Amino acid sequence: MEIKKQFFLNGLNELRAIAALSVTYHHIEMHNGLNSIYKKYNYITYFTGNLGKNGVFLFFVLSGFLITYLLLKEKETNGTVLLKKFFFRRAYRIWPLYYLIFIISVIVIPLLAINFDIFKEDSLSYNQILNTHNYGIKSVVFYLFLMPNVALYSGYFITGCSQAWSVGVEEQFYIIWPFFILLFNKRRILQIFFSVLVLFPVFIFLAKNDYVLYPFSVIIKSIPFHFMAIGSIGGYFFFYKKHIIERYTKSKTSYFFLLCLILIFLFYPIFINEIQDVSLSFLFLILILFSINDENPWVFKNQCFSYLGKISFGIYMYHTLVMFLVFPFVNKYVVNFQAGIYYNILLYPLIFIITILFSSLSYKYFESKFIKIKDSKFKVL
Repeated sequence: MEIKKQFFLNGLNELRAIAALSVTYHHIEMHNGLNSIYKKYNYITYFTGNLGKNGVFLFFVLSGFLITYLLLKEKETNGTVLLKKFFFRRAYRIWPLYYLIFIISVIVIPLLAINFDIFKEDSLSYNQILNTHNYGIKSVVFYLFLMPNVALYSGYFITGCSQAWSVGVEEQFYIIWPFFILLFNKRRILQIFFSVLVLFPVFIFLAKNDYVLYPFSVIIKSIPFHFMAIGSIGGYFFFYKKHIIERYTKSKTSYFFLLCLILIFLFYPIFINEIQDVSLSFLFLILILFSINDENPWVFKNQCFSYLGKISFGIYMYHTLVMFLVFPFVNKYVVNFQAGIYYNILLYPLIFIITILFSSLSYKYFESKFIKIKDSKFKVL
């Protein structure tokens, strides 16, 4: 995987880490009901309330960028896209942890909640687990067939794996995107990317406003492919216009202003939600293009964050399980400080440290075994 060593690990793992930690922070605060110590500051409340989806959008843009670039590179190198190897690579990387978390969430977590009274201390998760609607046949089938996004938008909330909705979106994206690269020429591919970018927000708007019949409305709302299309446009232009992009992403000043602009969009609603999300995602794409330019000395590079990015899939998948385990104990033993700073001083380190520990052990002793198979049997570059 020479291309990966020379290019994709430089600066992108740090972005993955930031995205995964952002989602974790958001879910903790949402579980807290957006902590009251922040509510007096509207810009912090906006930042906190939207950080989770923004972290997911960063993941989506990254996925679109990387997959498109790699597929174009594969087509140039091999003259085709080896679909079988592509799908096996995705399956070996995603499915083992996905299904492990699913099994834990539908079997282990309910058993713990029912048999140990301590879990009643977290009423939000406990009531969600007791709601048998969330664990019906339809919900389980959605998860088994990699459609957790459809399950979530259908109103099924399974403690421990509802965050996997975005994994479902990416898996569905991976099913169709290789065919675009394989079947169409350079010009037509770009037309398709822009069509997805324009049409999907329109379809989702119509679905959200009841102009699309059920169940198609649920399916449309659950597949925001336009964020992947934004990344794919960047991957396309980086592949065909790499020298031009690298020339314009060397500037330290431009990188600084880009970070300032991203922070403004994270803390303040400039536009309506849909336009805000798309605009911020384009800024994320530009950030990716800056991050992969080794000639820009200001680009954020950090060994710790690089490692966290390496295990970021685990951080994303395990953090809700850890929240289920940690919240009841903190709620019981620090209940008098539940709305204050002492409560959070204990809560945050416990959740982040245990999540990173779980993710690190999972990557070393579980995920890496499948990654080795993926890299040894199905690599193409």
